[in-house]
Amino acid sequence: MKALLIIDVQEAYIGERREEPRYQMIMDNINSAAGLFRRNHAPVIVVRDLSDGNDSRFDNVRELIVEDTDHEILKVHNNSFWKTNLDELLRSLSVDWLLLCGNSAEFCVDATYFGARERGYEPQILQGAVFAQTDVGLAAMETVRPMFARPELQTLFEE
Repeated sequence: MKALLIIDVQEAYIGERREEPRYQMIMDNINSAAGLFRRNHAPVIVVRDLSDGNDSRFDNVRELIVEDTDHEILKVHNNSFWKTNLDELLRSLSVDWLLLCGNSAEFCVDATYFGARERGYEPQILQGAVFAQTDVGLAAMETVRPMFARPELQTLFEE
């Protein structure tokens, strides 16, 4: 089973970036992927980082489409697996392949990528759906991590 992991797309971390040219494109790519996973009855898991607080500033950004069927994971470490029930949830859903997106390339997305690999999952990162602290950080991730091209998303669910 495949699952989509949306990491730390929260007001406190990316809300102030709305005016950046790539912001809406990244959000469109995340929401498009989430819609595809939902239509194919594949899990969508929304991770929220509460390490800096748990008030309204740490809500998901308003542009992120979240459905009642989505799962939520709350974390306080970069790695979404560390001291959370993410691994337990994924195993209960028979997930073995993960598509990662969200914030940020240099920290939580990368840490979660390694957390997934260490636990035996096959993680990939959705190209064009990751925020980064710097262009260099994003370029490094796109160079050294397995990226899944957005135009190829539909092939994930073809028989």
